[in-house]
Amino acid sequence: MSVFVIVPVKELYDAKSRLSPVLADEERRELCLKMLGDVLEAVKPVEQFYQIVVTSRDSTVLHVAKDFDAVPLKESETSLNQAVSGAISWCVVRGAISALILPADIPLVTSADLSRILHLGRNAQMVISPSRDRKGTNALLLTPPGICPTRYGPSSFQQHTKEALKRKIGLRILRCPRISLDIDTVDDLSYFLSLNDRRTRASKFLDEIRISHRLKASLKANLKNCL
Repeated sequence: MSVFVIVPVKELYDAKSRLSPVLADEERRELCLKMLGDVLEAVKPVEQFYQIVVTSRDSTVLHVAKDFDAVPLKESETSLNQAVSGAISWCVVRGAISALILPADIPLVTSADLSRILHLGRNAQMVISPSRDRKGTNALLLTPPGICPTRYGPSSFQQHTKEALKRKIGLRILRCPRISLDIDTVDDLSYFLSLNDRRTRASKFLDEIRISHRLKASLKANLKNCL
């Protein structure tokens, strides 16, 4: 089947603002690009994927997409759901039978994880892999791509499961620790570093800027303020 992968990416100018206590603006932008590279690198070897599409309003992001043989799709909508809907329509016109939507900030995802999603999708019209707090949606496979509108936003995992039940869509849920870790907060960053996974672009970049020392200093300062 023709499976298209859609990776929506926000503009970099205000990327990951919740990491600002430990990362400067430029460092947050660079981390986003490193994580995007990790995701695209995991997608690329999976033979079932016909095309990778990176949709964004950011020219730097679209340039990076080309480095991984992904289609850079310039989006015109500001809403994530609208951007994903536009990308899905683009894929359907080009013969997509299924669409897998992935965020750009799950650096630990592997090709094997994505193959598991596709395997589950053989017997389900929707496959969801939730975030670590079980509120967000960190992978969403739809067959056919337009079987239901996406519901990204607060509690999107619950919203997508409700949508599947309402429409009587066959649903499978994959709980995967690597997919579930999206890096948005300082706590997420600390947990990611605690896993000591040195294979990713993101971890190598964080090592280069010695982020672990900053996190320790930040923790000491917070403890001191609590005394």
